[in-house]
Amino acid sequence: MNYLSDYTIAFSALKEGGHQFDFAVDERFFEEFEQSEIKKGNVKVQVKLEKRSTYLRLTFVIAGEVELICDRCLDNYLQPIKSSYPMLVKFSETETDDGDEVIYIHPGAHEVKVAGLIYEFIVLSIPIRHIHPEGKNAKVTCNPEMISKLSQYKATEIDEGTLIDPRWNDLKNIIDK
Repeated sequence: MNYLSDYTIAFSALKEGGHQFDFAVDERFFEEFEQSEIKKGNVKVQVKLEKRSTYLRLTFVIAGEVELICDRCLDNYLQPIKSSYPMLVKFSETETDDGDEVIYIHPGAHEVKVAGLIYEFIVLSIPIRHIHPEGKNAKVTCNPEMISKLSQYKATEIDEGTLIDPRWNDLKNIIDK
């Protein structure tokens, strides 16, 4: 049986109104997504479902932490994440483009698969720059050995005039006119 089938909400037997579903996301979940940059994590996902006769309104509340590789020192670290995302599910035989927050399912469907949405929302919750969180007193918590190596090879200030290829000077004169 497919592991991701556990991340399905069967809504057909539910009464109209509000309902809540809780999902746990761990390493096994991330293994199902081959190209995932996330390999480990512990995330709780709460899906609030509002059922109506013509649509479903889903709100994904995500909280937990995922393991990432620091862009600065290349060590693994735990990145806390916390976010909320709305999603509208409409019933239709044909799909139209109503934006990123709307998905369509067949009117005869009795369940909605949320594993892909959960994965996308976790990825969207991760900051673009992956660096260790700062410690007490804004102290860098990166690997000190790597930080030392980086400071050894840090670029020094160079006189800007010495780097310019003289052939570009004529082009600069054209721009200045």
